[in-house]
Amino acid sequence: MLIAEDGENLVSRNQPIAQIVRGRFWVNNHAHIVKTNALADMIYICYTLNHSNISGYVTGSAQPKLSQGNLNQISVALPPLHIQQKIASILSAYDSLIENNNERIRLLEQMAENLYKEWFVRFRFPGHEKVGMENTKLGKIPKSFTITNIGSIIQYYIGGGWGNDILSDDFSIQASVIRGADFPSIREYNVSTCPCRFHKTSNYKSRQLLEGDIVIEISGGTAEQPVGRTILITQELIDRFEEGRVICASFCKLMRVNKNEISPYYLYYWMQYLYETKIIERFQLQSTGIINFKFEHFLNKGIVMIPTKELMDEFDTKVIPILKGINSLARENESLTRQRDLLLPRLMSGKLEVM
Repeated sequence: MLIAEDGENLVSRNQPIAQIVRGRFWVNNHAHIVKTNALADMIYICYTLNHSNISGYVTGSAQPKLSQGNLNQISVALPPLHIQQKIASILSAYDSLIENNNERIRLLEQMAENLYKEWFVRFRFPGHEKVGMENTKLGKIPKSFTITNIGSIIQYYIGGGWGNDILSDDFSIQASVIRGADFPSIREYNVSTCPCRFHKTSNYKSRQLLEGDIVIEISGGTAEQPVGRTILITQELIDRFEEGRVICASFCKLMRVNKNEISPYYLYYWMQYLYETKIIERFQLQSTGIINFKFEHFLNKGIVMIPTKELMDEFDTKVIPILKGINSLARENESLTRQRDLLLPRLMSGKLEVM
């Protein structure tokens, strides 16, 4: 989404954007900085540029931008100012609803994390008053809990794949791919950033993500963002992909737990806690500027605290509806985005009358 800064006001119809925009105009993954003058509405111009194909005019790789010369080559047709403002108001209403849903998603995410910490970090789970504590390698934990190594509760794991960008006899299965870069969006049940690729049948079958799987990022980390991030695969998430076909990328690993031993929901939040507290960094290896994850060492030496099955089941009954709520809001945002994007060209072209 473009972000407009306050600016002066000036412009008539069908003029080069350079005569509308004043000041810097930077292009990156997050925002364009725009200043306009008096006969142009800033928000309208932002939406117009969002809808326009301006990628061919962008220069620079480290910090892409539009030069003044290129701005002179981009023209926009401006309706009267009050029409611009009406169009901006209609489209902004959709974005406001989307942002409200995003905030609700963030609150639900925080609610699930707080529930985990309340029960399994502060040990204030239902009935905790009746459970004694004992000293362990993890400090004092409830006597009803056990500690084991990660490898003992993982029944299957495999590295991800990448496939091919072209359909062929060998690469005949079409499926989406979740990369480490997609993790933040995936946690919010937004699958729009995941590329779709073609895979060998055998590679896809061995890597197909199923409900309850946990995907961990094992390569490509930095000092600011260590590897070890995880995502949980739920059926609602799988259903977001075409025909439910999805695998994780090469720099990730699929972990499938023994559900008789541990809840995948509980293990996911345990992994989140290890990452948040930086305990996960003990299993990192840095070479040639790239940080990798010592996965086999993690399976052998990493440990997990396991509550009683009854408590994990109760935790699941609390957290699953929260995740379903996040998915529902994400679906609503997908619908709102689609409606907004269908409206935008019709409003801009004048095919849809604005009074």
